[in-house]
Amino acid sequence: MVVGAERAELRYAREPVGSVRATPEAIVGAVQRARERLAARSRGPDELLPALVAGYGAVLARRGGRVGDRVPLVELRAELAGTRAQFAWDVARLRRERRLVVGGRRIDLGVAAGHAAERRSRVVWIENDGGGGSYFEWFRLIGQEARS
Repeated sequence: MVVGAERAELRYAREPVGSVRATPEAIVGAVQRARERLAARSRGPDELLPALVAGYGAVLARRGGRVGDRVPLVELRAELAGTRAQFAWDVARLRRERRLVVGGRRIDLGVAAGHAAERRSRVVWIENDGGGGSYFEWFRLIGQEARS
């Protein structure tokens, strides 16, 4: 959240999701409404995982890649449409619900290294349960080892 003299900008995953008057009451209400809106629009794992697989396949095909290759997370996000904040919410939900395996393959998110994190157009901030998070730049699906 960024609070100015007159307005407060609400953010999720470092993306704007609303703005209100800069009063405590208005901010509290707006935060609650923003969270409810993100939750209501969230794609559950059973819907999101197949969409991620299809989007990953489309990005790989466009780039001439193979399954297991890394693709830019922002390109995958563009394939799925929706806002950056909603995409970050939905991926964070997958992590919270420990639903990172689909079709025998595991989702692998690559952390943005070095100066990549400074280029917002190339990264997505994914929040963790503790309120922190990391910028991620890459996505891939890798084989899931069978447990004995």
